Amino acid sequence: MSPISLASPCKRSPSQRDQSKTDEPPSKRICLDIQSPKSILSFRECSRPIEAPHMFDDGPHRLLVRSVSLVLQHIGFTSATPEAMEAFCGAVETYALHLLSKVTTSMLSSRRSQPIPNDLQYALSEFDIPLLSIVPHLRPPVPTSKLLIKLEQSPAEELPVFTSDTLLGDELSGEADKKKKPYIPKNFPSFPSKHTYKWTEKESARSVDPRKIREEAAKVARQGEEALRRLTKIAKAANEKDAKKMASKDPRSKERHEIWESVMESLLSGKNSSCNSPGKENNDETISTSMIVNAERQYFRKGVTARKNSSQSTDPFKSLKLA
Repeated sequence: MSPISLASPCKRSPSQRDQSKTDEPPSKRICLDIQSPKSILSFRECSRPIEAPHMFDDGPHRLLVRSVSLVLQHIGFTSATPEAMEAFCGAVETYALHLLSKVTTSMLSSRRSQPIPNDLQYALSEFDIPLLSIVPHLRPPVPTSKLLIKLEQSPAEELPVFTSDTLLGDELSGEADKKKKPYIPKNFPSFPSKHTYKWTEKESARSVDPRKIREEAAKVARQGEEALRRLTKIAKAANEKDAKKMASKDPRSKERHEIWESVMESLLSGKNSSCNSPGKENNDETISTSMIVNAERQYFRKGVTARKNSSQSTDPFKSLKLA
Protein backbone atom coordinates (compact mmCIF):
# COMPACT_ATOMS: atom_id res chain seq x y z
CA MET A 1 0.00 0.00 0.00
CA SER A 2 1.27 3.38 -0.92
CA PRO A 3 1.40 5.96 1.78
CA ILE A 4 -1.41 8.43 1.92
CA SER A 5 -0.38 11.57 0.16
CA LEU A 6 -1.77 14.91 1.16
CA ALA A 7 -3.74 16.68 -1.57
CA SER A 8 -1.95 19.70 -2.87
CA PRO A 9 -3.87 22.87 -2.35
CA CYS A 10 -5.13 24.37 -5.58
CA LYS A 11 -5.62 28.07 -6.04
CA ARG A 12 -9.18 29.08 -6.70
CA SER A 13 -10.36 31.82 -8.98
CA PRO A 14 -12.59 34.63 -7.70
CA SER A 15 -15.58 33.12 -9.49
CA GLN A 16 -15.01 29.83 -7.75
CA ARG A 17 -14.73 31.58 -4.40
CA ASP A 18 -18.09 33.28 -4.88
CA GLN A 19 -19.64 30.01 -6.00
CA SER A 20 -18.22 28.19 -2.98
CA LYS A 21 -19.68 30.80 -0.68
CA THR A 22 -23.11 30.33 -2.14
CA ASP A 23 -22.84 26.56 -1.80
CA GLU A 24 -22.08 26.75 1.96
CA PRO A 25 -24.98 26.79 4.40
CA PRO A 26 -26.09 30.23 5.68
CA SER A 27 -24.89 29.46 9.23
CA LYS A 28 -21.29 29.40 8.09
CA ARG A 29 -21.59 32.68 6.24
CA ILE A 30 -22.31 34.74 9.43
CA CYS A 31 -19.32 36.87 10.34
CA LEU A 32 -18.82 38.57 13.73
CA ASP A 33 -16.99 41.86 13.76
CA ILE A 34 -14.97 42.31 16.93
CA GLN A 35 -15.58 45.87 18.05
CA SER A 36 -14.99 47.74 21.23
CA PRO A 37 -18.03 47.91 23.55
CA LYS A 38 -20.09 51.02 23.22
CA SER A 39 -20.66 51.46 27.01
CA ILE A 40 -17.47 51.87 29.01
CA LEU A 41 -17.55 52.94 32.64
CA SER A 42 -14.80 55.12 33.95
CA PHE A 43 -13.66 54.68 37.53
CA ARG A 44 -14.54 58.28 38.28
CA GLU A 45 -18.19 57.53 37.59
CA CYS A 46 -18.04 54.60 40.00
CA SER A 47 -16.57 56.75 42.74
CA ARG A 48 -19.22 59.50 42.43
CA PRO A 49 -21.94 59.64 45.06
CA ILE A 50 -25.14 57.90 44.10
CA GLU A 51 -27.96 60.37 43.53
CA ALA A 52 -30.54 58.17 41.83
CA PRO A 53 -33.04 56.43 44.08
CA HIS A 54 -32.19 52.80 44.68
CA MET A 55 -33.56 49.83 46.53
CA PHE A 56 -32.66 49.27 50.14
CA ASP A 57 -30.59 46.14 49.32
CA ASP A 58 -28.63 47.78 46.46
CA GLY A 59 -26.20 49.63 48.73
CA PRO A 60 -23.78 46.74 49.49
CA HIS A 61 -23.49 45.87 45.78
CA ARG A 62 -22.66 49.46 44.88
CA LEU A 63 -20.02 49.57 47.60
CA LEU A 64 -18.51 46.38 46.18
CA VAL A 65 -18.41 47.95 42.70
CA ARG A 66 -16.66 50.98 44.18
CA SER A 67 -14.02 48.87 45.92
CA VAL A 68 -13.34 46.89 42.70
CA SER A 69 -12.99 50.12 40.73
CA LEU A 70 -10.46 51.47 43.26
CA VAL A 71 -8.37 48.31 42.95
CA LEU A 72 -8.42 48.43 39.13
CA GLN A 73 -7.53 52.11 39.17
CA HIS A 74 -4.57 51.42 41.45
CA ILE A 75 -3.34 48.68 39.12
CA GLY A 76 -3.43 50.99 36.09
CA PHE A 77 -6.81 50.63 34.41
CA THR A 78 -8.71 53.77 33.55
CA SER A 79 -12.06 52.28 32.52
CA ALA A 80 -13.98 49.01 32.42
CA THR A 81 -17.12 47.68 30.82
CA PRO A 82 -20.18 46.89 32.94
CA GLU A 83 -19.79 43.20 32.06
CA ALA A 84 -16.23 43.17 33.37
CA MET A 85 -17.27 44.93 36.57
CA GLU A 86 -20.07 42.43 37.14
CA ALA A 87 -17.65 39.56 36.52
CA PHE A 88 -15.19 40.95 39.06
CA CYS A 89 -17.98 41.49 41.60
CA GLY A 90 -19.28 37.95 41.05
CA ALA A 91 -15.80 36.50 41.59
CA VAL A 92 -15.38 38.48 44.81
CA GLU A 93 -18.79 37.38 46.10
CA THR A 94 -18.09 33.72 45.30
CA TYR A 95 -14.70 33.84 47.00
CA ALA A 96 -16.17 35.56 50.07
CA LEU A 97 -18.99 33.02 50.30
CA HIS A 98 -16.55 30.09 50.19
CA LEU A 99 -14.35 31.73 52.82
CA LEU A 100 -17.30 32.46 55.12
CA SER A 101 -18.64 28.93 54.67
CA LYS A 102 -15.38 27.59 56.11
CA VAL A 103 -15.66 30.03 59.00
CA THR A 104 -19.23 28.87 59.65
CA THR A 105 -18.18 25.22 59.50
CA SER A 106 -15.50 25.75 62.14
CA MET A 107 -17.91 27.76 64.29
CA LEU A 108 -20.69 25.16 64.19
CA SER A 109 -18.34 22.24 64.75
CA SER A 110 -17.22 23.89 67.98
CA ARG A 111 -20.86 24.55 68.94
CA ARG A 112 -20.56 28.30 69.02
CA SER A 113 -23.14 30.87 67.99
CA GLN A 114 -20.58 33.56 67.06
CA PRO A 115 -17.25 33.21 65.23
CA ILE A 116 -13.89 33.81 66.88
CA PRO A 117 -10.41 34.47 65.37
CA ASN A 118 -9.64 30.74 65.42
CA ASP A 119 -12.48 30.15 62.94
CA LEU A 120 -11.02 32.70 60.54
CA GLN A 121 -7.57 31.13 60.91
CA TYR A 122 -9.05 27.74 60.02
CA ALA A 123 -10.71 29.21 56.90
CA LEU A 124 -7.42 30.79 55.75
CA SER A 125 -5.59 27.51 56.23
CA GLU A 126 -8.21 25.75 54.09
CA PHE A 127 -7.44 28.22 51.28
CA ASP A 128 -3.66 27.91 51.84
CA ILE A 129 -3.38 31.58 52.76
CA PRO A 130 -0.60 32.32 55.28
CA LEU A 131 -1.25 34.89 57.95
CA LEU A 132 1.76 36.95 56.86
CA SER A 133 0.06 37.64 53.54
CA ILE A 134 -2.58 39.72 55.34
CA VAL A 135 -0.03 42.12 56.83
CA PRO A 136 0.40 44.25 53.64
CA HIS A 137 -3.36 44.78 53.52
CA LEU A 138 -3.32 46.51 56.90
CA ARG A 139 -1.87 49.54 55.13
CA PRO A 140 -3.46 49.63 51.67
CA PRO A 141 -1.73 51.70 48.96
CA VAL A 142 -5.00 53.46 48.11
CA PRO A 143 -5.10 57.05 49.46
CA THR A 144 -7.17 57.59 52.58
CA SER A 145 -9.23 60.30 50.89
CA LYS A 146 -10.60 57.72 48.46
CA LEU A 147 -11.35 55.19 51.18
CA LEU A 148 -13.76 57.54 52.93
CA ILE A 149 -17.37 56.75 52.14
CA LYS A 150 -20.12 59.35 52.34
CA LEU A 151 -23.41 57.57 52.80
CA GLU A 152 -26.76 59.25 52.56
CA GLN A 153 -28.44 59.71 55.89
CA SER A 154 -31.58 57.69 56.07
CA PRO A 155 -34.60 59.60 57.38
CA ALA A 156 -35.31 58.92 61.01
CA GLU A 157 -38.30 56.72 61.46
CA GLU A 158 -40.81 58.33 63.76
CA LEU A 159 -42.54 55.66 65.77
CA PRO A 160 -45.94 56.41 67.24
CA VAL A 161 -45.52 57.30 70.89
CA PHE A 162 -48.36 56.65 73.29
CA THR A 163 -49.06 59.63 75.52
CA SER A 164 -51.32 59.62 78.53
CA ASP A 165 -52.27 63.30 78.14
CA THR A 166 -55.65 62.42 76.68
CA LEU A 167 -56.33 60.10 79.59
CA LEU A 168 -55.06 62.32 82.41
CA GLY A 169 -55.97 65.74 81.05
CA ASP A 170 -54.16 69.07 81.36
CA GLU A 171 -54.39 69.17 85.15
CA LEU A 172 -52.31 66.01 85.71
CA SER A 173 -50.11 66.20 82.59
CA GLY A 174 -46.37 66.72 83.22
CA GLU A 175 -45.77 68.54 79.91
CA ALA A 176 -46.31 71.94 81.52
CA ASP A 177 -43.57 71.31 84.13
CA LYS A 178 -41.15 70.28 81.40
CA LYS A 179 -41.77 73.48 79.41
CA LYS A 180 -41.10 75.61 82.50
CA LYS A 181 -37.55 74.22 82.72
CA PRO A 182 -35.59 75.35 79.62
CA TYR A 183 -32.48 73.34 80.50
CA ILE A 184 -34.24 70.06 79.66
CA PRO A 185 -33.57 69.02 76.01
CA LYS A 186 -36.60 69.03 73.74
CA ASN A 187 -36.00 65.47 72.55
CA PHE A 188 -36.42 64.17 76.10
CA PRO A 189 -39.77 62.59 76.90
CA SER A 190 -42.29 64.54 78.90
CA PHE A 191 -42.71 64.17 82.63
CA PRO A 192 -45.05 61.50 83.96
CA SER A 193 -48.35 62.37 85.51
CA LYS A 194 -48.19 64.92 88.31
CA HIS A 195 -49.76 62.54 90.82
CA THR A 196 -46.58 60.41 90.65
CA TYR A 197 -44.31 63.11 92.11
CA LYS A 198 -46.65 65.81 93.49
CA TRP A 199 -49.57 65.83 95.87
CA THR A 200 -52.83 67.06 94.43
CA GLU A 201 -53.53 70.60 95.58
CA LYS A 202 -56.89 70.82 97.30
CA GLU A 203 -58.54 73.87 98.78
CA SER A 204 -59.36 73.53 102.45
CA ALA A 205 -63.10 73.43 103.16
CA ARG A 206 -62.56 75.15 106.52
CA SER A 207 -63.01 78.91 106.55
CA VAL A 208 -60.25 81.14 107.88
CA ASP A 209 -62.41 84.19 108.64
CA PRO A 210 -62.73 84.50 112.47
CA ARG A 211 -66.22 86.01 112.23
CA LYS A 212 -67.53 83.04 110.26
CA ILE A 213 -65.80 80.67 112.66
CA ARG A 214 -67.59 82.28 115.64
CA GLU A 215 -70.95 82.18 113.88
CA GLU A 216 -70.46 78.52 113.02
CA ALA A 217 -69.48 77.70 116.61
CA ALA A 218 -72.55 79.50 117.97
CA LYS A 219 -74.81 77.65 115.56
CA VAL A 220 -73.35 74.29 116.56
CA ALA A 221 -73.75 75.20 120.26
CA ARG A 222 -77.43 76.09 119.79
CA GLN A 223 -78.04 72.84 117.97
CA GLY A 224 -76.38 70.87 120.75
CA GLU A 225 -78.35 72.77 123.38
CA GLU A 226 -81.66 72.06 121.66
CA ALA A 227 -80.79 68.40 121.25
CA LEU A 228 -79.88 68.12 124.94
CA ARG A 229 -83.13 69.81 125.96
CA ARG A 230 -85.16 67.39 123.91
CA LEU A 231 -83.25 64.51 125.46
CA THR A 232 -83.82 65.67 129.03
CA LYS A 233 -87.49 66.36 128.32
CA ILE A 234 -88.00 62.85 127.06
CA ALA A 235 -86.12 61.45 130.05
CA LYS A 236 -88.26 63.46 132.48
CA ALA A 237 -91.47 62.36 130.79
CA ALA A 238 -90.38 58.78 131.15
CA ASN A 239 -89.60 59.33 134.83
CA GLU A 240 -93.00 60.97 135.43
CA LYS A 241 -94.72 58.09 133.74
CA ASP A 242 -92.92 55.66 136.00
CA ALA A 243 -93.81 57.79 139.02
CA LYS A 244 -97.50 57.74 138.06
CA LYS A 245 -97.43 53.98 137.79
CA MET A 246 -95.84 53.69 141.22
CA ALA A 247 -98.31 56.19 142.70
CA SER A 248 -101.29 54.35 141.29
CA LYS A 249 -100.29 51.30 143.29
CA ASP A 250 -99.87 53.09 146.64
CA PRO A 251 -102.80 55.36 147.78
CA ARG A 252 -100.52 57.63 149.86
CA SER A 253 -98.06 58.23 147.10
CA LYS A 254 -100.94 58.74 144.67
CA GLU A 255 -102.41 61.46 146.87
CA ARG A 256 -98.99 63.08 147.30
CA HIS A 257 -98.45 63.09 143.53
CA GLU A 258 -101.84 64.69 142.87
CA ILE A 259 -101.09 67.45 145.39
CA TRP A 260 -97.74 68.12 143.74
CA GLU A 261 -99.33 68.33 140.28
CA SER A 262 -102.01 70.75 141.45
CA VAL A 263 -99.40 73.02 143.02
CA MET A 264 -97.31 73.04 139.87
CA GLU A 265 -100.33 73.78 137.68
CA SER A 266 -101.36 76.72 139.87
CA LEU A 267 -97.84 78.13 139.79
CA LEU A 268 -97.54 77.78 136.04
CA SER A 269 -100.98 79.26 135.40
CA GLY A 270 -100.15 82.31 137.53
CA LYS A 271 -96.84 82.84 135.71
CA ASN A 272 -98.50 82.61 132.32
CA SER A 273 -101.19 85.13 133.24
CA SER A 274 -98.59 87.65 134.42
CA CYS A 275 -96.32 87.24 131.40
CA ASN A 276 -98.94 87.25 128.65
CA SER A 277 -100.08 90.68 127.35
CA PRO A 278 -103.83 91.40 126.94
CA GLY A 279 -103.50 91.63 123.11
CA LYS A 280 -102.03 88.15 122.75
CA GLU A 281 -103.75 84.82 123.05
CA ASN A 282 -102.72 82.34 125.70
CA ASN A 283 -100.52 79.50 124.55
CA ASP A 284 -101.82 76.02 125.25
CA GLU A 285 -98.34 74.57 125.02
CA THR A 286 -96.89 73.30 128.24
CA ILE A 287 -93.73 75.00 129.39
CA SER A 288 -90.75 72.70 129.81
CA THR A 289 -89.88 72.28 133.47
CA SER A 290 -86.76 70.26 132.74
CA MET A 291 -83.25 71.16 133.83
CA ILE A 292 -81.73 74.34 132.41
CA VAL A 293 -79.15 73.68 129.68
CA ASN A 294 -76.85 76.47 128.54
CA ALA A 295 -74.00 75.75 126.10
CA GLU A 296 -72.36 79.14 126.74
CA ARG A 297 -71.85 78.59 130.45
CA GLN A 298 -68.16 77.88 130.01
CA TYR A 299 -67.73 81.37 128.57
CA PHE A 300 -69.35 83.14 131.55
CA ARG A 301 -67.29 85.54 133.62
CA LYS A 302 -65.57 83.72 136.42
CA GLY A 303 -64.70 85.07 139.81
CA VAL A 304 -61.18 85.66 141.02
CA THR A 305 -59.72 82.63 142.70
CA ALA A 306 -58.61 83.17 146.29
CA ARG A 307 -54.84 83.07 146.75
CA LYS A 308 -53.24 81.15 149.54
CA ASN A 309 -51.58 83.17 152.32
CA SER A 310 -47.85 83.03 151.76
CA SER A 311 -45.19 83.67 154.34
CA GLN A 312 -43.45 86.21 152.11
CA SER A 313 -44.55 89.83 152.36
CA THR A 314 -46.24 91.43 149.37
CA ASP A 315 -45.50 95.01 150.39
CA PRO A 316 -43.55 96.67 147.52
CA PHE A 317 -42.25 99.45 149.81
CA LYS A 318 -40.86 97.16 152.45
CA SER A 319 -37.29 97.71 151.28
CA LEU A 320 -37.70 101.49 151.63
CA LYS A 321 -38.87 101.41 155.22
CA LEU A 322 -36.42 102.34 157.92
CA ALA A 323 -35.64 99.84 160.60
